[in-house]
Amino acid sequence: MMKSPHTLGRLLSGLLLITAGTTHASLILNENFNSYIGNYNNQQYDSGLNVSFGGTVAGWNGSGEGAIHAVNLNGTGNFAAMFYRDNVITLALPIAANDLGVGYTVAFDAGPAVYAYAIQQTTAADGLIVEILRGNNSVLSQFTFMPGAWAGSETLVPSSFQYTGDGSGGISVRIQTVRPTADAFGGAIDNLSVSSVPEPTTTLLAIGSGAMLLLRRRRATV
Repeated sequence: MMKSPHTLGRLLSGLLLITAGTTHASLILNENFNSYIGNYNNQQYDSGLNVSFGGTVAGWNGSGEGAIHAVNLNGTGNFAAMFYRDNVITLALPIAANDLGVGYTVAFDAGPAVYAYAIQQTTAADGLIVEILRGNNSVLSQFTFMPGAWAGSETLVPSSFQYTGDGSGGISVRIQTVRPTADAFGGAIDNLSVSSVPEPTTTLLAIGSGAMLLLRRRRATV
């Protein structure tokens, strides 16, 4: 038995709703800073965690006073990078995360930090700047994270921001402090990632749209 145009229309509308979906995000960069190697010389103020300075992280370039600083979060090599005064770290090689018109998410865990002395603890005025750089070092996108004042423990919370690629080539990531001349840590960061933003799937939606067009033509000839 032939279905009525109204019944067919309801079925096609259902098809449109059922087939709508999204593609999965594609992970492009995943950095946990656990390759850190540095000079352990003290324990973190209040928390007692081991801290280090003058270190390296594979794949990153560091600069500034005593860079790269780090805190050992659990005593077994789970590091977070810390940023004191004019500290800057930059991803050494570009990554393919800048296709024209494509959205990307930068996610990380971050919080306040301190070394061995209370005077160096993060204040409410301190923070971190995470930048996305083009190949010519111009800034494609940037995000400022203000962790709040140090409260006695190395507590990191999730944060993220998004940017849209401009098709100008590979990008790099640069992290630095908000107040490079202040005698304080801007904060600590861990678990940094860059992923493409999921996009809606369109193949079956296009089929559904075509079917709806045929339905309208059929109604016009009835």
